[in-house]
Amino acid sequence: MAHRIAPTVSKRALLAAAVLSFALAGCGERSAEQPAQAARGAPASAQQADPSTAFLEMADRHAALVLRESPEFATSLGVSEEIAGEGYNARLGDYGFEANQRARALNEQFLQELKSFDRAGLKGTAAVTYDVLKNAYELGARRNQFDFGGATVWGAGSPYIVTQLSGPHLLLPRLLQTQHPIDSKENVEAYLSRLGEFGRVFDEVIETIGADAALGVVPPAFALEGAVRSIRELTKPAPALNPLTTALADKMEALNALTDEERARYRARAEELVETVVYPAYARLAAALEALVPQAGSDAGVWRLGEEGEAFYQLALASYGAGTMTGEDVHQLGLAEVARITAEMDAILRAQGLAEGTVAERFRQIAARPGMVYPNTDAGRETLLNELRAQVNAIMALAPEWFATIPPQPVEVRRIPIYEQDSAPGGYYTGPSLDGTRPGIYWINLKDTADWPKHTLKTLTYHEAVPGHHFQIALQRSISDMPLIRNMMGFSEYTEGWALYAEQLAAEMGMYADDPVGDLGRLQSELFRAARLVVDSGLHHKRWTREEAIDYMVETTGETRASVTREIERYAVWPGQACSYKLGMIRINALRQEAETALGEKFDIRAFHDQVLVAGSTPLPVLERRVRAWIAAQRQG
Repeated sequence: MAHRIAPTVSKRALLAAAVLSFALAGCGERSAEQPAQAARGAPASAQQADPSTAFLEMADRHAALVLRESPEFATSLGVSEEIAGEGYNARLGDYGFEANQRARALNEQFLQELKSFDRAGLKGTAAVTYDVLKNAYELGARRNQFDFGGATVWGAGSPYIVTQLSGPHLLLPRLLQTQHPIDSKENVEAYLSRLGEFGRVFDEVIETIGADAALGVVPPAFALEGAVRSIRELTKPAPALNPLTTALADKMEALNALTDEERARYRARAEELVETVVYPAYARLAAALEALVPQAGSDAGVWRLGEEGEAFYQLALASYGAGTMTGEDVHQLGLAEVARITAEMDAILRAQGLAEGTVAERFRQIAARPGMVYPNTDAGRETLLNELRAQVNAIMALAPEWFATIPPQPVEVRRIPIYEQDSAPGGYYTGPSLDGTRPGIYWINLKDTADWPKHTLKTLTYHEAVPGHHFQIALQRSISDMPLIRNMMGFSEYTEGWALYAEQLAAEMGMYADDPVGDLGRLQSELFRAARLVVDSGLHHKRWTREEAIDYMVETTGETRASVTREIERYAVWPGQACSYKLGMIRINALRQEAETALGEKFDIRAFHDQVLVAGSTPLPVLERRVRAWIAAQRQG
């Protein structure tokens, strides 16, 4: 019989608003007044009373120190000033040399404090958190051996400060428009204060990318050109019409504490700052990026950085779930998985009477069949949404047979709002609130129903909702003593690996028993992730060109060339991350096979899924240790 976790959370957990949503831009931002020493405490004496409590208190101090270095990150999480420093919403972090030095110092400090605890004396969440932090901090220490791309407290990140996908030029406008609170005059002033800091921030970014360029580290030309295009687009409107001005004006309309005269005065100040500070800062950054294009070249892989580039890729792979696998190992694994999945798809296609052409070509023929797309009308969209709701209900009815712990929070299916759909992804999931009052939400973009042939919808449901992201994230948010720092860290090899495993699990649960074409959609989704192993390692290890990677992906998956081009350019500037989905799924399957072999008739799939989920998101080595400890305990029991 399934049991449910009560939707209660501790005061500590309530401090975190979401899983990591703002990148630590070099993880070295301006410090608040409080020096690092004030937050260190004395863990040795505290351990004498309760090691687990003392350890979690140390983890909270670490979180506070990071957030005081990164007021942007603190805003994205919505933490209190007690944690992140008084007035943090009025500041932007540092992005220069000194910030990177502070990030290195924090990483070293955190590792030393971690080592002051005896892992054997910790229990429950504290024990898991020890393993998570040890893995993350040690990866950060390895990352900080490289002199380019900034420094970090944990994780690996990208070798480049500014690309077409990431950097302060994109993150800061997004922060101000979507996350900065406009709920008081004080926070309106804080918004304006942050606009006034754009000049300093961008000058520090220019300094940092210049220092990297002196070491021969420059993003590929297409990444620089993409970043410049986004800058031109952002600064094209007149200052009065720029989103940084209009977003403030729109949010002030709902602020009753302001008079019309005050609203007009604040808007005028925002317009002036956009014109005199923000636009000149963007112009300086664009000029600096354009000056680097001749040095950049067209090579896409990180190997272009020489021996350090090759070492960085090995670190990136390890940080995204590859363990000790090399680039060549990942490449061969990807080729093998592509061959296996393609053969399974071919068998289904032949059973459907489609034997001519490549698997990708025949898959497209399925989508072109009459009746495979819902009408692109309001009624058609509502029918589609109701089908997704039925899919959720059907798999939830079976969930107790496969899961010992069911998330207490419901999941709702909603259409992405019309005003967001032009820039939104196809589908995604947002987790429930930490206090249990807001459900998990499975969003789908229905601008054009032709984007969602019927045989692709189940896979999206099982990945984004149940038993995918909703089960994983909702259960994590039900952990009563989850420390804030765990909600600041993200491990895509775990979260995306679980969601991809969930697609496969749905097939095992019988959700495609009478739907071979739907199962074809599931396999195509897995094929896409397997092809990522091939092209990511192709770019960064095999020294493929951008065009070679695009050609392979188009021919293998059947996706459009335009969409694949965006994918490949993403992989080029974010080495290893695209591999995390399949690497995570493969590791979860391997652990399950290990448990089934070791336990035989004692194996309980529901208990196995508990071991994977109920401790929250972790790096794969931590998950592996947890599952193997459970296997050993089961064998002894």
